[in-house]
Amino acid sequence: MPQHVRPTGTAAISGAELDGWREITGQLQGWNNAPTGLLARKAVIALLNDVSDRLKDASDCAATREGFLAGAELAEIAASMSWDSGLHRAAQRYYTLSVQFAKIGGDDNFAAVTLAAFARQCFDLGQPDDGLELVQLAQYGTRKSARPILRALLATREAWSYAQTGAAQQFRRAAGLAEDHFAESIDDESDHRVQGLDQAELYGVLGARWRDLAAARQEPKEARHAQQYISRALELRDPSCVRNRAFDLIGLARTYLVTGEPDRACELVDEALPIAKRWAAGRVGEKLRDFWRESQPFSTFAAVRGTRDAVRDLIAA
Repeated sequence: MPQHVRPTGTAAISGAELDGWREITGQLQGWNNAPTGLLARKAVIALLNDVSDRLKDASDCAATREGFLAGAELAEIAASMSWDSGLHRAAQRYYTLSVQFAKIGGDDNFAAVTLAAFARQCFDLGQPDDGLELVQLAQYGTRKSARPILRALLATREAWSYAQTGAAQQFRRAAGLAEDHFAESIDDESDHRVQGLDQAELYGVLGARWRDLAAARQEPKEARHAQQYISRALELRDPSCVRNRAFDLIGLARTYLVTGEPDRACELVDEALPIAKRWAAGRVGEKLRDFWRESQPFSTFAAVRGTRDAVRDLIAA
């Protein structure tokens, strides 16, 4: 993996180099949203190595700082792909590198977005305290520069930590702030670093966090909030966001397990399975494993057995 470097050389980064890096990075970003597998990840890492080596010899100037931002984007893509492949330690190293490059490039907001993604990985690994520390670092680093949309993103991550630990009061405060900041951002200029946080994503993320809170506190009534939010997310999702729809369906199904409605849960998972087939090796497969584990108490029901068997066959393939 490339080492953290600062510009100490004399070779200038050309505009053509920057344009080429940006063009290829844009293409690779598209690969990050498709089930392209190991070859795509290797391509990203190879380019990241090349860019990092080039930056070691670059002079300290505006073009070089732009080059570090291109490297930060590549490192973030490499981290995301590594995480989706279950390579968690590698993902953490690339997230760290992305933050370092973004800081050198002078973009604290991009560093905060990467820290938010890093925190999300921590939450998926059941490390809410580590995730909260990363979120608070991002919030502090952008306390003067963050636009409302970034504040909304970071508030969803803060709420995530509190939901996992069952801290209901803190969760409600952070979730409320996420919605308030998002509302402030409606007429704001879009921040391309936070493009993924549209209204559907906001509802989907907060809905899943209500489910986490319900599970942590063993309070099914909290899961009703989750059902309302995730159902709204499904209504708003762009049809092209296939993987997000799979997350929504599986997440909504898990809320119905919390409320003791396994038949409805299985209907939703059955709807998700044809979509999830393309993504079973990554995070979608992990969510299906969560459903399989959580549905075990209902496994005496014939419908549940059938769905669990289909899930098992998919995640074991």
